[in-house]
Amino acid sequence: MINTILIILTTFLSNSIASNQYFITQPKNTTAMAGTLVTLPCTVGNKQGTCQWTRDGLGLGVDIELAAYPRFTMSENSCDLQISPLLPSDEGVYQCQVSGGHGVAPISSAPVSLSVNSEPGQPYIVQAMEDGVMEVKEGEEVELQCESQGGRPPAEIQWWDGEGRRIVSDVTEHVRRMEDRKTFKTVSTLKFKPLAGQKIKCSAHNDAFSEGKVSDYLEVVLSGQPKLELKTLEDGDSVKIFCNNEKTLGDTKFKWFINDVEIFDETKSFLEIQQFSKSYDKSKVKCSVKDKRNNDVVIRVVELVYKQSIREPKALPKTFKEITDRDSSKRRNKKKQTMFTCIVEEDIAVEPKYVWIDGKLRDMAKNEKMNGTDGKKKYKCKV
Repeated sequence: MINTILIILTTFLSNSIASNQYFITQPKNTTAMAGTLVTLPCTVGNKQGTCQWTRDGLGLGVDIELAAYPRFTMSENSCDLQISPLLPSDEGVYQCQVSGGHGVAPISSAPVSLSVNSEPGQPYIVQAMEDGVMEVKEGEEVELQCESQGGRPPAEIQWWDGEGRRIVSDVTEHVRRMEDRKTFKTVSTLKFKPLAGQKIKCSAHNDAFSEGKVSDYLEVVLSGQPKLELKTLEDGDSVKIFCNNEKTLGDTKFKWFINDVEIFDETKSFLEIQQFSKSYDKSKVKCSVKDKRNNDVVIRVVELVYKQSIREPKALPKTFKEITDRDSSKRRNKKKQTMFTCIVEEDIAVEPKYVWIDGKLRDMAKNEKMNGTDGKKKYKCKV
């Protein structure tokens, strides 16, 4: 009798346990990138009821294709929830639920949090929206704002000059939530007093997107000073740079400078550069004339930019001696004083490798010497 009761009780408990629903896998707290596909797992053993997900307590629906949420889909073979593409607005607290019925109890997973990281939006300098050039007076304080929207975590904004150096002085940053309450807007303010014309840009990145994005340049020019122009050249190129952009200025006497070093005896309305090389990359060519008060006024500034050539470079003389031998016959017939400027190939170089002679960049051998004059004094250059 007792054995019969035990067998009946054991059979009842086994059937009861077998009929209960239970979770094989449950969702967990998840952080994902906006724009990706994310899956919240929910696998149910002995499933008797219908699956449904809730977000912040609101049911999303029981159909596999959730009509009200076209980016949301439930798996046919499980209760997994897939979201693609993931948006910042999808953040919230999610829960997997399975209904009961016919004596089977409903079950619910533990609530989990879904967080979405977003790439910062394209940064831009507010003052450069209409025009990429800002003209200011010398000594005037300039205030610039750079904005980036939609980042999560909030974007960090950095400022850079035209040479790629980071600007860190007198920079303030403010962060506030966007209207969606999920992402952030970052505004950075830079204050400075430019001593000369320069280019400014800003960049935005956050902890989730370290590469970041970069704004367009804003060019800051001082009133009365010419706008910086760029001239891209390859190895061996020749170019004529006119002082007044190919317009004649009568009998005006011109002065030419390379990196603020005057090139004596160059007084024509243009400067001819022959056989350009990488050593002149980022060099600035300036031309000045006399104003009514007999003061030198710079009217054009051109930055020479080196571009790697894919063609075979033009051959340069191998030694300084070859240059002198080649031109020796000309010098016998006509004596001419020439002025040259020694150019240092690198900032750390202690001796120059090239000299500027009659509008051409020349390669000098070690210990070679050249004489030059500006009409008043004589100079020697030694490599």
